[in-house]
Amino acid sequence: MRLLKLEAQETGTSVTNTLRRALEAYFAHRLETKALLRISENTFEEWSDPRDSDYDVL
Repeated sequence: MRLLKLEAQETGTSVTNTLRRALEAYFAHRLETKALLRISENTFEEWSDPRDSDYDVL
């Protein structure tokens, strides 16, 4: 809570607005990460080879 108050004070906004911006940034980052994971799944499927199972354990 202290960091939230300090950030609000530094940016000249309310704690509520600071929290709202932080949550929006957090969830936008999560959505972007999930989208990138979905896109990359096809690439990693190409590398999937049962002969490499010994390396999968590592």
